[in-house]
Amino acid sequence: MEKRLLLAVVMMTAAILLTNVLFPPPRPSTQASADSAAVVAPSDAVAPLPGALVNVAAGSTMAAPADSVVIVSDLYRYVISTRGGAVLRAELLGFPSYSREGETVQLVPDGTRDFLSHRLAIGNDTVQLAALPFIADKRELAVGQTTGSRTVDLSYTDPSGFGVTMRYSFDPATYLISVAGQVQGLGGRSASLLTKLGQGMEVHEHPDHHSERELAYVTRASGDIDRVAFRSVEESAALAEPFEWVAIKDKFFVTAVVAGADSPLHSAIIQDVPDVSRAFGGDTVPLPQVAVTSVLPVEADGSFAFQSYVGPQDYELLQQVGLDLEEVTPYGYRWLQPFIRPLAAAVLWVLNTLHGALGIAYGWVLVIFGVMMRIVLWPLNAKAMRAQMKNMGTQPLLQEIRDKYKNDPEKQKEAMLALYKEHGFNPFAGCLPMLVPMPVLITLFFVFQNTIAFRGAEFLWLPDLSLRDPFYILPLVMIVSMFALQWVSTHLSGIEQNAQMKMMMYMMPIVMGFIFFVLPAGLNLYYAVTQVASVPQQILIALERKKATEEMKRNNAAKAGGGAAGGAGARKKKSKK
Repeated sequence: MEKRLLLAVVMMTAAILLTNVLFPPPRPSTQASADSAAVVAPSDAVAPLPGALVNVAAGSTMAAPADSVVIVSDLYRYVISTRGGAVLRAELLGFPSYSREGETVQLVPDGTRDFLSHRLAIGNDTVQLAALPFIADKRELAVGQTTGSRTVDLSYTDPSGFGVTMRYSFDPATYLISVAGQVQGLGGRSASLLTKLGQGMEVHEHPDHHSERELAYVTRASGDIDRVAFRSVEESAALAEPFEWVAIKDKFFVTAVVAGADSPLHSAIIQDVPDVSRAFGGDTVPLPQVAVTSVLPVEADGSFAFQSYVGPQDYELLQQVGLDLEEVTPYGYRWLQPFIRPLAAAVLWVLNTLHGALGIAYGWVLVIFGVMMRIVLWPLNAKAMRAQMKNMGTQPLLQEIRDKYKNDPEKQKEAMLALYKEHGFNPFAGCLPMLVPMPVLITLFFVFQNTIAFRGAEFLWLPDLSLRDPFYILPLVMIVSMFALQWVSTHLSGIEQNAQMKMMMYMMPIVMGFIFFVLPAGLNLYYAVTQVASVPQQILIALERKKATEEMKRNNAAKAGGGAAGGAGARKKKSKK
């Protein structure tokens, strides 16, 4: 779909120029093979783990009861296991699932028991917290606006004195989970907390979203954000950098471990996992799998703290977390991001402000936004239209010069330069103002492609603004409106069309329609509204140009008449002599 956008930009730019002038993200640089916690936890020549934990460190599972804690708010329903606090279910109640009719999005793949699971690397040993019988202080937790943030405590204590406590805090207004923990009985050993983010997400998108292509892990280190698509990972690696956060994402949702800049993650472990296939919509969807684990050093006093975000890629909510977490999904290609990111932030702010202030559906927000953009760009578009019509108005005069001096290129050139000077002809005058709004259109393409607010948003006959128009009404409206605008600019202005102008009038709408037929309905809606909203301006400019063209014809006729009268008078005087 991005290729279609680039094709659209290239073709539109070429068309404008020809009309007026005859016409992977790099992989992290620091990599090493990683297959054990020894990479991330230094060895300590101290006493071994308490006897009760030796089997756990060796990998065997103790008889821990598989209880769970259910946390419910208006936004989410999380289910956390008492076996180390792993997330068993993460249901996002405001987002319908496309894979399971009547259900909401559930991010944890079926059967997964290691989604946001934890283990401790202590010296050369690893303690699987999922094997320890933690005790929860409650089994159900309701989080709401009246309750504010609420907590769940999980605790384990070994007879030898070794113990782990973790306090989970849930906010009713965000998808952010704050975790504060304490490890007891380390006996001077250094330790690290390893949190596995999982190795992918459950299938929950419409096939047209192609969410599996967007699966990636994302890291932020010293302000630099790196994104690596799952499908491009070919080997396991340890990324030995201090990360502020590590995340896995698909098209619309994200799971992240956020440590912050003051006590960042020590490193991250990336493990290539064989792909899986899921049946969906009658087709088998291949899902690349990559196990991502963050590594957080435990403080000398045994304390640790971090946050997990498990939810939608809502720009404002991610922005509240800080540390540029809202940049987990880029808007545009890497080389475009410095230009598009500020524009995308501004566009999203306007859209969300209109939606919140007016309390209307996002479809109407796009209609209003399209009209607003047409008003804002009115002076620029007017300048471009006037320049184009002026240039088109000189085409017949240019053709006369070509015919008159077709055998004398030097005089033809001199006559054209004189005509350009007389009429203020500039082949780029109509081109450049039309290219200025291009960054806005490109930004809107990426915004509409990845803005979760449009996912599932209905409007009139459209079931989802993030998907294509099922009846292709909007692309057809856009084609008709483009043709109408071109017709108005030529016929109503009284400008004589040459073959090139006729070709552009018919071909440009067809080319654009071909591109827009598969784009999201939200983008089609916006563009169709801007096209229709520009009709009044096009009519005004066309009438203005018609008046100027008629005046120019009268002046040319007067000049021609004066010249003829002067010539007749001279001949009469000569005959008398």
